[in-house]
Amino acid sequence: MSIFLTPLRTGRFVSQKLNDAVHIAALRKKLRQEPAFLPPYDGPFDVLLNFPDSTINLYQVRQWYGPLEHLAQRLKVGILCYHPETARQISEETSLKIILTPGYIDLSEVEDVLRPKVILYPNQNYANYRILGLESSEHVFICHGESDKIYMASNWIKIFNYFFIAGQASRDRLTRHVRNYDVDDRTIMIGRPQIDIPQPAPFLWDDERTTIIYAPTWEGGRLTMRYGSVASHGVAIVQALVSEKNLRVIYRPHPRTGIYSGDFLSADAEIRRIIASANQTEENASHLVDETPFGWQLTAADLMITDISAVAYDWLTTGKPLLVTEPLEAQVPTPHEGIMTILPKIKASASSSIVSIIESVLHDEVLIKSFSEGADYYYGDRRPGASLQRFTDAIDYVLEEHDRSLPTRDCRHRALSSVSPARPFSASPSRTRGTKARLTAAVKQIKAQTMPVIKSVSSVGRRLLTTTVLTSRTQSLVARSANVAEYHQQSPIVVTAMGNPEDLAPLVDWLPALELANRSERVTIVVGNPHAYRFLRRRTRLRILVGNNATVTESFYSGLAPLLDVHFDQAKLNLREAGHNTMRHVYVGSLRNLEWINNRLRLFDLIIQPPQLPDRMIREALIHFPETIDIVSVGAEDTAPARARAIRDAVEYSSELRQALTWEVGQAR
Repeated sequence: MSIFLTPLRTGRFVSQKLNDAVHIAALRKKLRQEPAFLPPYDGPFDVLLNFPDSTINLYQVRQWYGPLEHLAQRLKVGILCYHPETARQISEETSLKIILTPGYIDLSEVEDVLRPKVILYPNQNYANYRILGLESSEHVFICHGESDKIYMASNWIKIFNYFFIAGQASRDRLTRHVRNYDVDDRTIMIGRPQIDIPQPAPFLWDDERTTIIYAPTWEGGRLTMRYGSVASHGVAIVQALVSEKNLRVIYRPHPRTGIYSGDFLSADAEIRRIIASANQTEENASHLVDETPFGWQLTAADLMITDISAVAYDWLTTGKPLLVTEPLEAQVPTPHEGIMTILPKIKASASSSIVSIIESVLHDEVLIKSFSEGADYYYGDRRPGASLQRFTDAIDYVLEEHDRSLPTRDCRHRALSSVSPARPFSASPSRTRGTKARLTAAVKQIKAQTMPVIKSVSSVGRRLLTTTVLTSRTQSLVARSANVAEYHQQSPIVVTAMGNPEDLAPLVDWLPALELANRSERVTIVVGNPHAYRFLRRRTRLRILVGNNATVTESFYSGLAPLLDVHFDQAKLNLREAGHNTMRHVYVGSLRNLEWINNRLRLFDLIIQPPQLPDRMIREALIHFPETIDIVSVGAEDTAPARARAIRDAVEYSSELRQALTWEVGQAR
């Protein structure tokens, strides 16, 4: 039902969100008055873990408490939180220094007070994008567990200075799947330092039962990430296991289970009911729904059943038997290499036969040996203390590199201050003349339309109302865009423009060049909201598609099969789409301002810079900027034809690269 027919429901939704925002603001203000959550003013942090998430994702950072506390014995280490409830919860779980940001998007204290030398990231949350632009720090992806998921070889890993990987398996995975990435230079193998942190079990059993841990992942944020088995396998697996008197079940659901899917939510509830019923009817059953911190289970359990997820690889460090479910959705990419190719897979239809499957695995000596060999391949040296030492050595190496870059950073500031912003390009008067005036008029019009709302509710309320009211209109544009994408020809060039109209001025400057390029190589612009659609629709005849979420845009890119993805700004959702591995990503710089010269440029394969910039400025501005990233200029004459040639040259190179990669894959097969 359209939200225009349900104003009461819309009002309740907005009211609830406003109440939540008020509560968060009040809690933030309260905690910010406590010294425990304020930044210390005694010099820069050596290591800062960035965690912008809510409490539901605390599992991602909890596993790093031990290694970070070990570092904190000799370095200045802290955790940066954006949500006040998250900060309060973490402060109760670790002795590490916790800093709460003054506002969710206010990172001024990070740059001015904390001044971290190294920032660690346990996830690829798009909320990281603001702090990832900080060029004075080294940015390191540590992830929250090893895995053969495509997530672990996403184009997104390029944005970090370094990726602290587990072992050789990760290095091989990145080499195969991430183009234009120097694996040897930008990855450091650290093993799994968590296994060197003692994890005493909170539960002790003195009987002879075999303990099975079933630890499924969640449903994923998009269809191609639906590895979770709760809805397809879970109920039958747990029912069969609790029916055996000699087995004990530890059911460990993912904290995000059911957040998007009602099927997962109801299956999770049924599994909990089955376990509770078994414990009531069977004496000393001691089956467990486990929501404790992860670690002790590696010692307590005898066999694990899980999905294609990071927890499978945590378990792999034990060398004990492991069973993995087969995803039900055909669209989910499954690994064609690594340990997952030799592990027994449990189809949904075979879930009720899990007991006999377990029996066969426990007596398969060849398979048991493969678990140990796989652990060596994924983690390397697993002797006590080896992983933790490699982690601390890697941190020391990056800290030393940061300190060596200080003289270069001073040169960078002098170079940037010597460049003056130029007037926007205007090669096509009929289309681009008065662009700035139209931008100003558009902003004024939006302000005029929302002024009554501005006077009555907070900025949070304005965003909620705008999003809610435009829902039906956006869905209509998305449906129309999907139809266009399906029935029209593919597009070698895609322009990602997920920002709002005020972010699109650099793209507008390049519209004449893109229209020239469109004569030989079809150009499609993908936007993320109706505001941007209407803004660009008035300025160009290029095809524009509207994608309002990751799944929709993923389907667009799949259908368009672009060779080149061009970006003119660094809006958060632009960076999300730059994670796709199947195309080459290009960033086009502007002289409107130079804020785009920041650490986020590592994400791109090619940078087209204005001719007025010195050739080495970008490389000298950023710490250890990769030589694998090409930086080109449109030429001395900054004209529409010259710009179009730069785009076409990038397409031609991308086409040759794709053909070479296709040939290599064919040879490998």
